[in-house]
Amino acid sequence: MRYTYINFLLILCLSLNAALSFGQQLTSHPLTSYGIGDHQLNDHGIYSGMGNIFTPFLDSGQLNYLNPASYASLSKGNTLYSIGVSQRISFYDQSGDKDIRPNGNLTHIALGFRLKKHFGMAFGLKPLSAKGYYLSEKVFTGLDSIRNTYQGGGYINQVFIGGTYAPIVRKGTYLAFGTHMGYNFGTVKNQRISQLIQGTSASGGIFEELITVNALSVDLGAAFYQRIGSKGDVRMGITYKPALDLKSQLERSFYSASNLNAPSGYDTLFSNSYTGSVRQGQSIALGVAYRIGLNPRKVKTKTLHPEITLALQYQRNEAYTYAFDGISYDSIATQSLSAQRYAVGIEFRPERFLYENVATLGFFNKFTYRLGAYYGNLPYRDASYNAFKEQGITVGLGIPILAQQSFSSINFSCTLGQRGTFTTGSLQENFVAFQLNAILSPASFERWFRKRKMD
Repeated sequence: MRYTYINFLLILCLSLNAALSFGQQLTSHPLTSYGIGDHQLNDHGIYSGMGNIFTPFLDSGQLNYLNPASYASLSKGNTLYSIGVSQRISFYDQSGDKDIRPNGNLTHIALGFRLKKHFGMAFGLKPLSAKGYYLSEKVFTGLDSIRNTYQGGGYINQVFIGGTYAPIVRKGTYLAFGTHMGYNFGTVKNQRISQLIQGTSASGGIFEELITVNALSVDLGAAFYQRIGSKGDVRMGITYKPALDLKSQLERSFYSASNLNAPSGYDTLFSNSYTGSVRQGQSIALGVAYRIGLNPRKVKTKTLHPEITLALQYQRNEAYTYAFDGISYDSIATQSLSAQRYAVGIEFRPERFLYENVATLGFFNKFTYRLGAYYGNLPYRDASYNAFKEQGITVGLGIPILAQQSFSSINFSCTLGQRGTFTTGSLQENFVAFQLNAILSPASFERWFRKRKMD
């Protein structure tokens, strides 16, 4: 029982720390000023190490909350608690003007388990979209100088609960379908502050624009696994988000101030509220993975049984649009387009029979090594209709926590990438991102949430 108490204490500490970290920003790109911001936030300590491929992965030691058809593949009685954080450092450059922006936050909290042979479920919290940017310019009007500051922030978060039904669960075959029901909530804000530069004066005006979302959504998924021979298997997965209207509210306000540093003294010139919806464009992701066990190899007095996994994925996200009663609003109407991404990844395990041979393995033979790359375009383009593209390479490392023979692990990944139109004089972002994922599970001799019997 002592091990169980330690696990729950770790979960409580991690969850509290994650909840407190939500005040930080998850993104810092100027393009997040459009709409509800960046909605491509699938960073994960495991899958980000393989080019952000997530759809085909079925593993009893992984909680793949990105594909709701995966939960019935978990081991019986083996509850998994997963938490992830991300840290990113962006280096911006436009015509010689450079800036560095760090940002990071929680990527998910989730708990999943198998209910019966054909059923599994999970629930948790993750961000749906995020906004975060800061820009400043100085303008001379002919009489006075004005400093315009543009900034934005906030999140739309999602609380989700998902279920999996697997009509086929056999030793060498798995076919499952799943769904997530999500409640999306939160507010994102754009703000422009215009300050008159005149001695020590801090007078000026403030324009604020807030979008608040409170709406239900649904995600669908399917997964298939088939063993091939004694050493190989193929896995396929698909996720689909249908187009949905998310109930929303738009608020626009304009204030004047003799002192911008004293909000209590702002004079409201106008403040209007509009009801409507944020229309989520449909999204689809298709992936396939092939795993093969390599021939055993002797290392001194030990015999290793390595395996390698090759994976591919294609993803397409339609653009978000906006409709509010009484006002024509679409901050990205002429610059939006569908986003696509192609990814390839590889995973290598020096020993596929880890728990059977853990006592004889060397230190580095217990780890899982990952490598990947991706390329695609973002859902934005500039005023000249050049699409913003993104490309990157990824590396990852999985470290099992072998105490008490549990499925607990720590997974780390790093991404080196670029964003931009890659045209002369355009804004370009070079970034390095780190993802950390912790998976906690009970020991082999203890199971959470099991029924107890009285003698």
